[in-house]
Amino acid sequence: MWAFPRATLPPTATPWFFTGPLPPTATPFRAHGPTPTRLPTATPSPTATSPFEDRILILLLGSDMPTYTRWYRTDTIILAVYNPRTGALSLVSFPRDLYVAIPGLGYNRINTVMEFGGFDLLAETLAQNFGVRPRYYVLVSRYRFKEIVDTLGGLEVYVPETLCDWFKNQWRCVEPGVHYMDADEALWYARSRRTSNDFKRIQRQQQVVKALIHKLMSMNALRRAPELYRLFRDTVQTNIGPQEVVYLAFQARRFDPDRVYSYPIQEQHVTPWIKPDGAYVLLPNQSAIRALLDEAFSH
Repeated sequence: MWAFPRATLPPTATPWFFTGPLPPTATPFRAHGPTPTRLPTATPSPTATSPFEDRILILLLGSDMPTYTRWYRTDTIILAVYNPRTGALSLVSFPRDLYVAIPGLGYNRINTVMEFGGFDLLAETLAQNFGVRPRYYVLVSRYRFKEIVDTLGGLEVYVPETLCDWFKNQWRCVEPGVHYMDADEALWYARSRRTSNDFKRIQRQQQVVKALIHKLMSMNALRRAPELYRLFRDTVQTNIGPQEVVYLAFQARRFDPDRVYSYPIQEQHVTPWIKPDGAYVLLPNQSAIRALLDEAFSH
């Protein structure tokens, strides 16, 4: 299985939004407007100490590729922010079309970064654009995701609003409430966007991740962490090794599954723009994303 070189594990970076002024805010533009005079501006990774430096940051990534080859994009990007003192977990989702400054490469969608330089480059991109540097990552393809859900015996997913879309050549609707979903249904629910949009899609991805977390906790996952690691280590790509698993399980001893908070980046956090070449992207509205990240780190 192809894998990126093992990422180094630097100390968690201090978010810029706790330590200093914002970088320049992208000027709002209509989707078919002219070339922006001010694109998103990366800011150097901050180094000042912070009361939030004890947070554990893990990047949860999903790819549509059947195997972990070099050329793939991560259309699911969720930053998990865990506070070991309170047991709270925040999930921050980044839209795949978010247009960011990639260190040394210029501007592109955030979902392309992994194929250019792996987790190290994606971590640096998040640090320079948003002031958060994840230390760990877990990458799973949609095919391996189905294997995980099958192994766990399905998920109980909370559905907040009706979703209708084609599922296995049939028109399928799920109504609000808690639904048991097998692997195919969970993947369909997380990926559906024919009748909605990417913003709704990342909300549903978070609902599925929450269901996965609750399933693992019902299986006493913290005490069984080494066993589950051995079970799934060939299913995902990660820089979390056996020693890190023990460390993270110890840090998670206060984890409260009822304190999992969702923070998907939505329409109010971005400005749609169509580039001169016709590509659709989302310019980050820094002040809105600052407020979102500030709240995510506050628990």
